[in-house]
This record gives sequence, C-alpha cells and structure tokens, in this order.
Amino acid sequence: MNASILLISFNEELSDDTLAINDINELISQINNQNGANLRHPAANQSIEWDTSNPENPVLKIHMGYNPETWHTGFTYKVKFVSGAVKDMSGNITYETPFSSEF
Repeated sequence: MNASILLISFNEELSDDTLAINDINELISQINNQNGANLRHPAANQSIEWDTSNPENPVLKIHMGYNPETWHTGFTYKVKFVSGAVKDMSGNITYETPFSSEF
C-alpha cells in the first residue's frame, strides 16, 4: 500500500462545525478518479486534517493509503462530501469538488 496527501483548498471561510470534523467518515463519502473508481475505502489508512492558517482559504488534507493500480499520477480526482458536512459561514452547503487538476 502506498501513501499520499490530497489537498483541497476552499475559496471562502467554512463554518466552525465543518472545521471541527476530524473523522474522515463524517466528512467524505467518495474520492473518485477520472475513470470513476471510488478510492475512498473505510478499511484503508485514510484520515483528514484541516490547515486553517488562512481562515479565509482553509485547506483540507486527505491522507491517503491507496492501491497504485487505481491511483495514478496524471489523473484528476473529485471528492464527494457527506451531505450537509461542508458549510460556509452563511450555511451554504458544498456537496463535491470539481475534478481537480492533475495529481
């Protein structure tokens, strides 16, 4: 099993409730590559942490244990969040990221 960190930056402040989530199971339901494979696996060594050094642009760090046969350099990825977990300061909900640039 290999490991990497997937970074997701947000372009606005997030709610305190969102930033308090430190369990990946409460925040992320899927991590899909461009071919549709779901790389989010509850049994894999996956965790999250927040970088809030710039509160207006928090960064979510997803620590990934992954299978190199489904995780490839040059692929793009989309993260789907647990419904209602990611909210901005106004209570607006984000359900998923766009496909990120190549990893």
